[in-house]
Amino acid sequence: MTVEQQASPLTGDRAVAPKGLGFLLGVAHRTRRRAWEAKLADLGLTAPQAALLRLIAAQPGGGVRRLARELGTDPMNVQRVAETLIAAGLCEPRHDPSDARRRPLYPTDKGSQHAGAVARRAKSAERDLVEALGANCYHALLAGLQTLVDHDRPTLDPADTFPRRARDKESS
Repeated sequence: MTVEQQASPLTGDRAVAPKGLGFLLGVAHRTRRRAWEAKLADLGLTAPQAALLRLIAAQPGGGVRRLARELGTDPMNVQRVAETLIAAGLCEPRHDPSDARRRPLYPTDKGSQHAGAVARRAKSAERDLVEALGANCYHALLAGLQTLVDHDRPTLDPADTFPRRARDKESS
């Protein structure tokens, strides 16, 4: 990443700031997440909780590993978020008669209602983005981001959603 004198994307001030797609993707992610979480506040959900709850409601009976793959995160994060949803009464683990170790997740009635509300708000948020960006820019950005995800996916260890940092590899 290069660093040069430019206007900060956050404040507009001229300062030494990183420049590049990766940096702006991070800024955009944080900005969109804060806006999204504001829309979820009355439901008492964070963005990760909302994403997992929607997935559990759409695909009931999924295990933590499959849910993690679907969400593009690691199983430990999904497990932590699932525990908060279980504590809130929004989903429940059930026993799998074919595998005693497996505890698939299912939405509760309250969880299904919340997932429906999240889905409606997500649809509205996407409409707002189309309006803000224009349809052509929205679809081009969506396609470009999918291309980036597909490009980076093969660099990940298939057994691990996120590659370990260089210093982690050196110590193992």
